[in-house]
Amino acid sequence: MLKIIDDLPDDVLGIEAVGEVTADDYRSVLVPALESMLAKQPKARLLYVLGPGFGGFSGGAAWQDARVGMKHFTAFDRVAVVTDTDWIRNMVEAFGFAMPGEVETFETAELDRARSWISERKPRGELEFDLDREAGVLTLRPHDDLEVADFAGVSEVLDPYIEREGRLNGLVVVADEFPGWDSLSAMTSHFRFVRDHHRNIGRVALVTDDRFLSALPRLAKHFVDAEVRRFDKDAEERARAWAAGG
Repeated sequence: MLKIIDDLPDDVLGIEAVGEVTADDYRSVLVPALESMLAKQPKARLLYVLGPGFGGFSGGAAWQDARVGMKHFTAFDRVAVVTDTDWIRNMVEAFGFAMPGEVETFETAELDRARSWISERKPRGELEFDLDREAGVLTLRPHDDLEVADFAGVSEVLDPYIEREGRLNGLVVVADEFPGWDSLSAMTSHFRFVRDHHRNIGRVALVTDDRFLSALPRLAKHFVDAEVRRFDKDAEERARAWAAGG
């Protein structure tokens, strides 16, 4: 059976598996709780505890688990799986990179740490961005390691604009150096963001003196449709004007 775990933040759904988990447990417990949460907010976090009392999944439960995952694939901001069962940990660690959000596994003895991780609120703004709707230019200013939430935040603003206007004239990235990613999930979210948006952007201006970023225009032409050009750090206004003409 599945039991709801109380005493968690409003955007965290806590589920504990006890005994054998059946397809009906998903239909009667997990799905209603998750959909009720998503009716109030766009994202949710999941704490899934499969402790010593867990007795395995029925065949129908395995299929229902996959259906829930596919239907709500983009709904999870974070997922914490707590278990000492090796095959579950291995499966989560093997496929967790494909999730848009962050996924972590914890041992049963680390339940308190899992609860803290799933509930923590990291300060946002590591990826500062501004959308000039009149010029059709999005400016990005990364200040630290890129996170999954950074790309979700940009997409929330950019996607409605592109849907309404059809495309973005230009993208301006202002960076002293390439910031890197704080996790594998963040890296895959970055690649997914590029894949989903590059055909809707006319020009990309890189405002940087960093040697690695300076080499990107030569590489980018093999991967994106947009015209890419580098500008020195003191030429930000010229870069923005060029991007607006995309």
